[in-house]
Amino acid sequence: MSNFKTEIKIQNMSIEDIDAILSIDKKIRKKGEVITYQYLTTESILTIDRKMSRRRDAISYADMITGDISGILEHSFVAKVNDKVCGFVISRIASIGHPATKVGLILIMGVSPDYRRQGVATKLANALMEKYRSERIKEIRIPIDERDKQLRDFFSHIGFDVGHLIEYSKRL
Repeated sequence: MSNFKTEIKIQNMSIEDIDAILSIDKKIRKKGEVITYQYLTTESILTIDRKMSRRRDAISYADMITGDISGILEHSFVAKVNDKVCGFVISRIASIGHPATKVGLILIMGVSPDYRRQGVATKLANALMEKYRSERIKEIRIPIDERDKQLRDFFSHIGFDVGHLIEYSKRL
């Protein structure tokens, strides 16, 4: 765990941050800590085509994005310490219900294991909430696996409550 005295800076995510975000995601997955996001990766959210990496010239993950991620970048943030990305939250606006209501939807959040328990996730969540408030979005949602005690505890700690909808699913 890093013991840093430098300020954590939160800023809008940019395309240049993609490689660092994927690196953090891989570190977290390698530690085997992923429950909620087990089947959801930053690569799938950002529609990264790994086949493109077979080219001879070195390219970044940002060069392999095949979809339009402008809506995601607009509502996502990175945390940096000494200009190094140490955490991220990827979010977008979703329309749900009938009549449709716009809500903020947190797709994935990650903090490098080296920077845990130092306020990074809280600062990211606060920046995201402020962004949605400024856009007059009244609700933010995040689907969390019920077995993911660490993530449930974190979001409860920052004021999120369990929603009234229950998800049903069936594997085919």
